[in-house]
Amino acid sequence: MIGRARAAAVVAAAAVMAAALLPAGASAARGDMVGGRFSDCFWNYGAFGVRDFNIAYPDAGATYWAAGFRRPPGSKLTLRGRYPHARYMALQTYDVLGRGVDALADYQIDPLPGSTNPFRRGADRSTRKRGYRVTVVDSKNPGYPLEAYDGEPDRNRIYVIPEAGPITETADGQTYELNLLMMRVYVPDDGADLTGGVGLPKPTLRLADGTVLRGQSLCDAVDSESKALGHTRVPDPGALLISADSYRAMRYPNELAAPVNVFAGLMSVPRQVPPWFPAVRGGEWRAQYDRRYLLQLWTGDHAPGAVPDPPPRSASGGFFPNVHNAYVRTAINRKLGKVAVFRGRLPSAPRTLHGDARMGAGQVRYTSFCMNQAPVTTKVTDCAFDEQVPTNRRRTYTIVVSRAADRPASARHACGKAWIRWSKAGDGYEDPDFGWFQVRNMLPSRSFRHAIQLTSTPGDEKDVMGPYLPRLTYYDGPAAFRRSPFGGCGSAR
Repeated sequence: MIGRARAAAVVAAAAVMAAALLPAGASAARGDMVGGRFSDCFWNYGAFGVRDFNIAYPDAGATYWAAGFRRPPGSKLTLRGRYPHARYMALQTYDVLGRGVDALADYQIDPLPGSTNPFRRGADRSTRKRGYRVTVVDSKNPGYPLEAYDGEPDRNRIYVIPEAGPITETADGQTYELNLLMMRVYVPDDGADLTGGVGLPKPTLRLADGTVLRGQSLCDAVDSESKALGHTRVPDPGALLISADSYRAMRYPNELAAPVNVFAGLMSVPRQVPPWFPAVRGGEWRAQYDRRYLLQLWTGDHAPGAVPDPPPRSASGGFFPNVHNAYVRTAINRKLGKVAVFRGRLPSAPRTLHGDARMGAGQVRYTSFCMNQAPVTTKVTDCAFDEQVPTNRRRTYTIVVSRAADRPASARHACGKAWIRWSKAGDGYEDPDFGWFQVRNMLPSRSFRHAIQLTSTPGDEKDVMGPYLPRLTYYDGPAAFRRSPFGGCGSAR
């Protein structure tokens, strides 16, 4: 076990990172993250989502809650809940810097005797008996992969100790292990609340002497509400951002009088860029790897003459990834056209929104398309997920992105098109015309050979995804789109 000094160093490093990256004038007090909808004394942080603490590019269909707690020596923690009426649910654990430790997807969790897991193929989704129990295991992940695929082994245990060993703190003369657990729910059935109509799992703590704690007494024992002065249970959300100065250096490199070291670890050198930078007319799709590679959309992939290091792609990159997802993104800009249109093939997925009787199968569990601001805010502005995106018989979709004033009359579901709002906030800084368009795949079937998860080298997105990678076309406005082959009502071919 690592001691108090190392724990303090790690927490201090996180604090320094947060302070360095927090935008000027922004406030990201941890107290702002508690007391959200459906939170309680254990699930104390959240709800996080597009309407609640919008940070780290949440999907508009997703909500999540976090529990940060210290483990009394020799104690055993279990979670008992009911499977939500929703598309997806998962429990995931992290270290204090947001690197994945373990992940447990809904279908993996065996139900209690007499109950049904409604996330398994063909299961009764409306079953009344839908209970489960998960044990939070005080040890390292024994080798379960942090992979974003369907078909991983069933288990009712989730592991909390990082590969490098536990983080600890000392209080009241005892040494405690610090753990971080997140609960996610995507797309509750129509009419269900954010938790999928079942609330959040309830914890039970058995102390080393056999005492069983629940409710507030449990929360006091694990200090999940961070009542001790100066103690924190989750990192500052400011650590997810980059500073306004760093972003300006990336976005407007022509202004630089000298190189500036940005968070990506690269040197941004003065150069001339077009007004719509970093967008390009045909789009430049980039799968998600690590944070450095993400920011290289602005800084460039490597310095002139240098050989770029291949970016890592794993849950070790930090910033609390949902390891069941993978992403591709491209920057767009209204200076290239007020209406941006994306066309591609939509992977098949279960249909759950209106409470389908049986759990279906598909090439993926979920696909969504989102418009985001720049990393200076990490906000999502609007999304459409698979059941909101009409397709033709070949599962080809047409997604129109524009401001409300520029929305074509045919950009509606009844005309075979989805519409996503282009926010007037743009990048969230000074460019109101910027947009960051993102495609998300969740839990693909291993037989689906075009999943984003199968991209492995920057630049292979088209080869891997084929027709499932969207094609981007700009139009000057609604009239120009109306004259296009796909601009009429019902003309999605």
